[in-house]
Amino acid sequence: MHPYALMSLGAFAVNLGAGFYVLSRGPRLLVNRLAFAALMALTAWSAGEFIMRSSTIIGSAQLGSKIAGLGWCMIAPIFIIFVLAFTGKEKWLEKPFVYILLFVPGVSFLILLWSTNLIFKGFQKSYWGYREIPGTLRIPSMIYVALLFLVGIGLLFQSWRTASTRRKRINIGFVLIVTLIPLCTGMVTDIILPIAGYRVVELAMFASTAVGPLLVYAVISSGLLSNITSSLGSTIITKIREAVIVIDSEGLIETGNPAAERLTGYTQSELLETPIDRLLTVGQKVKALSVKSTGEPSWTTLISKSGDRIPVTLSSEPVKTNSGSVEGSVIVLHDMRDALRLLQAEHKAQLAAAEVEAERDRSEDLRRSHEELLELSTFLESAIENIDEPLWIKDRDYRFVFVNRAFCELSGYTKDEILGKTGYDLSGKEQADAFREKDGEAFTTGKLVKVDDISVNDRKGNTHVVRAVRAPLKDESGKVEYLVGIFNDITEQIRLEKARLDFIRVAAHELRTPLTSLKLGFDVLAKETRGALNVEQQRSLDVLSLSIERLSTLAKNLLDLASIDADLLTMQMQPVEVKPLLDEVVTMFSNIIGEKGLYCRVDTDGELKRAHADPSRISQVLYNLVSNAVKYTETGGITISARDYTGDFMEICVTDTGSGISPDQHESIFSGFSRARDANNREGTGLGLSIAKGIIEAHGGRIWVQSNVGEGSAFYFTLPVIESE
Repeated sequence: MHPYALMSLGAFAVNLGAGFYVLSRGPRLLVNRLAFAALMALTAWSAGEFIMRSSTIIGSAQLGSKIAGLGWCMIAPIFIIFVLAFTGKEKWLEKPFVYILLFVPGVSFLILLWSTNLIFKGFQKSYWGYREIPGTLRIPSMIYVALLFLVGIGLLFQSWRTASTRRKRINIGFVLIVTLIPLCTGMVTDIILPIAGYRVVELAMFASTAVGPLLVYAVISSGLLSNITSSLGSTIITKIREAVIVIDSEGLIETGNPAAERLTGYTQSELLETPIDRLLTVGQKVKALSVKSTGEPSWTTLISKSGDRIPVTLSSEPVKTNSGSVEGSVIVLHDMRDALRLLQAEHKAQLAAAEVEAERDRSEDLRRSHEELLELSTFLESAIENIDEPLWIKDRDYRFVFVNRAFCELSGYTKDEILGKTGYDLSGKEQADAFREKDGEAFTTGKLVKVDDISVNDRKGNTHVVRAVRAPLKDESGKVEYLVGIFNDITEQIRLEKARLDFIRVAAHELRTPLTSLKLGFDVLAKETRGALNVEQQRSLDVLSLSIERLSTLAKNLLDLASIDADLLTMQMQPVEVKPLLDEVVTMFSNIIGEKGLYCRVDTDGELKRAHADPSRISQVLYNLVSNAVKYTETGGITISARDYTGDFMEICVTDTGSGISPDQHESIFSGFSRARDANNREGTGLGLSIAKGIIEAHGGRIWVQSNVGEGSAFYFTLPVIESE
């Protein structure tokens, strides 16, 4: 047997063994199955070549040529499909026209080879056995095979340049080398030289013998056309009920079992070479997953194809070769949704049990609270019943739902006659309308409503003057459901106040008559005894004069105070220039101010507007304020100032540098018979400021004080002004 036949036989054996070895490394991988198909085409080519080179009769050579043609006609389209799958362009494999473009020419050449002489005219005997005599379509058929291989090499080269990982780059490089060796040899010996007219021995078959060993070397050394799953046992992974995903050292998914497909929603082809980080939100880097075990299962989230976030537990173990290098990791994922649902159901059951227990406790608390409320209600009803102030409660229909004993006594009706009735059933329309208006205001606003000094008639027609308060009672939503009303019967109080004022007016008038007589008599006595009395007698006469003056002032102040309280103060309102009034009061106190060594000045803010006031009453107010300032000031002096306060009022202020007033007395000093506490215990009736307050308020103004002990005092009051024409 000559060497060329032996070489063909060797190529047959090598390619056949390499094909089955590659297939055994990963029968589930498409690229492995396509590589096996390509090696089987080379095996058929080698087998046909062996038959032709070892044949002694022409019939055997023809059979070998047809077997070899099956290999070289199919190797190129199978190679293109292999390259598309190997470089991640599987989407082209889903298009039917790709298979038509690739296989129709090859199948056509094969049919022509088997049925015509267009590919090979015949066979001739040579030293190397029988060899084909090229026909008309031999060169086109070889060009078809070469062109497909060139396209495949172009795709491989492009993928080699853009490979994302070192391992991919190496694997694509191996395939390029394995492809280029027989392609280059065959193009030179079978296409280029024959076209040039040279007859040479075909060396392509010799070069193809290197394909098998190179592929086997690449599979063993770099993992080409193999994956981690093949070393683990695909059957075991398939049968595991948990989701198992195998990743390489770069974190790319090599395979996943059916459970992983169901969990993720991706198919096997979609999972292939997908980065694990796209599926899992793990805190560790993928490199770490492929190098070491994660130990105890850790919680993480898997993002499915539909976008659902699935809680899972993750465990990983590294996969190593016999030499100890890490190929990747096996990741086991356990779907925790059912477990979480059970936990949630258990938690809900526990919460429900806790709520039942809490409800039982609440029921017991409510029972006790109900009993306590009954006791408290009885107590409160008894307490309210015995309150001296008349009290009632009305609902939103303005009907009485509760009245106490005092209200029954005030109205003259019994409780049974009142409950369920409205004000129109118990009193006249005018009075009922007035009460209904105030009740409606409280219901509408939800605020406390006060009614001062209103007259009501009882069942017998007696008139009572009352002050009423209406307080809304709201439900949980804030809606007013009831009104609570309290009457304060001030009929007797008003009668006593009237009697007091009458007494003061009578007393003041009765005092003024003898005081006038005493003053006239004193004036006559002072004239007749002028110069005839010794010092002691003159001093007694001066004391008598001062006492008469004080009594006259007291009587006048009492009359003014009674008039103010009875709202009977008479005033002569007119336009008033204020500056002369200020100067006048300074003149009145100039002697005593000089004796005490004080100063007294007037300070006005430019030209003042005229006040709308009673000049005599304003002089009375200024007199009282300046008199107090002089009385309580030992050093320094008094300043009287005036300025336009707002568009409608002017402000007048009497400031002193005296002993000052404690802030807790600022309100009380304006009450009748009240004086500021003073370390020197100066005498006075305490009516001046009360009268001043009444006069100013009768003008529509207000009066107030700013002072601190030891810092002097400033009394302010405002008066309405007349706008300039």
